[in-house]
Amino acid sequence: AYKLPSESVEAMRVEFEARRDLILEGLRGIPGVTVPTPKGAFYAFPDVSAFLHGQFGTDAALGEYLLTEAKVATIPGSVFEGAGHLRLSYAASREAIQEGVARLKEALAKIGPA
Repeated sequence: AYKLPSESVEAMRVEFEARRDLILEGLRGIPGVTVPTPKGAFYAFPDVSAFLHGQFGTDAALGEYLLTEAKVATIPGSVFEGAGHLRLSYAASREAIQEGVARLKEALAKIGPA
């Protein structure tokens, strides 16, 4: 097995914690979105069920809208038995996370929570 120096592992852990906190803060700032703190990996799993109405009746339909409107790729939570949620990766730069969350907020504001 490949072994990284412990300083490198700690630096990566600290960086991913910062990225996690950044995406959580951004998502929690979107009215109608709730998101628990992830316990592992590098994915946020926000509850977007408040936005599942009208033409966006499923998390998959909402995800397609967000891809088209916000240019942000998501995975429908229903794939993971979590209907009404989306999976978002925070294995990206802090700048990309901030930009992506800003785009999500703008796109979701256009349809509004039910």
